[in-house]
Amino acid sequence: MNLRRRHLQALRTPMLSGHARPRRVGGAGRGTYLQRLPLAGFEHHAAARLWAYLRTGQALLLSRELTNPVDPRAVRISWLGEQLGYLPRSENLLASDLLDHGGEVIARIHTLRETDDPWARIDLDLYLTAHR
Repeated sequence: MNLRRRHLQALRTPMLSGHARPRRVGGAGRGTYLQRLPLAGFEHHAAARLWAYLRTGQALLLSRELTNPVDPRAVRISWLGEQLGYLPRSENLLASDLLDHGGEVIARIHTLRETDDPWARIDLDLYLTAHR
């Protein structure tokens, strides 16, 4: 089965991360819900500095970082040109493959938490907004 067909099939089956079947979500720019993930790298990028400006529901840009020496499937998360962090390496396969094959994937901030655990500060919801 080719890669594109495999991902389209994945969108029709339950997610491995424990979430139910992807669903269409109303509202401009939302698209098809894919999964919820924590932001990785909070403490290493601009997320801490921009914390006071972040709000739930804000759309964030996802882009592939093909030259990342640590993760060949790295998906960078940015807001207003500032890097906030990455999708976790252990859970970025779906988003990286969709982005690599013409998918338009965005993240929206689901949860902001005041905690010392950088992995628990920001939860993101991923949406497939278009696919070529």
